[in-house]
Amino acid sequence: MNRYYELFRKNFPYIVRNEEEALRIINNPENHFIDVEDDNGSLIAASIIHKNTILMLCVNLDYQNRGIGSKLLEESEKYILEKGYDEVSVGVGDNYLMPGIPMATKPFEEQLKEAEIYKEVNNNAYDFFLKRGYFHAWTDANCFDMRADLTTVKFPNPSIGDVIDGVTYRFATLADLSKIIACTDDAHKEFSQYYMNEDLYLPSSDQKVLIATIGDDVCGTLMISIETEAKGLGSVGCTAVAHRYRGKHIAVNMVVLGTKYLQSLGLKKGYLGYTYSGLDKMYGYAGYKICLYYCMGHKKLKEK
Repeated sequence: MNRYYELFRKNFPYIVRNEEEALRIINNPENHFIDVEDDNGSLIAASIIHKNTILMLCVNLDYQNRGIGSKLLEESEKYILEKGYDEVSVGVGDNYLMPGIPMATKPFEEQLKEAEIYKEVNNNAYDFFLKRGYFHAWTDANCFDMRADLTTVKFPNPSIGDVIDGVTYRFATLADLSKIIACTDDAHKEFSQYYMNEDLYLPSSDQKVLIATIGDDVCGTLMISIETEAKGLGSVGCTAVAHRYRGKHIAVNMVVLGTKYLQSLGLKKGYLGYTYSGLDKMYGYAGYKICLYYCMGHKKLKEK
């Protein structure tokens, strides 16, 4: 197995990331790697850099508090400066292994739905970067992951295929694609690229598209993923509702129905990644709770 992926999994076991996708990101030929090995040649710490983004910087627990992390960050920033960039981000760039710096408390103070933070998560990494000039780049929101225990959450009677307040909720077929894109273009144009994947509409796909329709219009869309990240784990996301149909609880209904469908398949856990302020309430109706916060780390670099 790729040793950087092993280091990632060892240091961030709570990050939900499909192995194939994580390896694709790690193995990007444009990445730059700064390694630290022990006397036996085993990788004990590393920084993975893509352009001006630090995708991962970590030190195995037994080697922490020895200055290794500080040296890695110093060398990473130097490399990024030498490449002509004057700022650095931690987590999200062109792609990401995780959205930002994992932490147990929210970096932006606001009222959110209740949380059940993973026990192994703390603020050590956040404190490390904060002391070295990094800050949460989102000035008015938090970023977080959410999860739901599908063995205990109870859902109302309506299911996929039913009509709720004049809106029909059903699985999409390829024939719906043009209307789906019209909906997502109106709601969140950046989502359209994901819905254009025709494989989503195959009966054998482990991802499905749930749509809300009124007459001939597709007024809402939701993507449902079935064990694409891990066995027993399902996810809903890319929720979109066309502007003229908002205020009818369509998004909430899609999330509830989609999560209920995951439960009906016998899945134990529901999961949402890279979520942000405001969506905690919508997903909260389906039993999702915040399980991990991220500092969207950013720093302006200066020549010394």
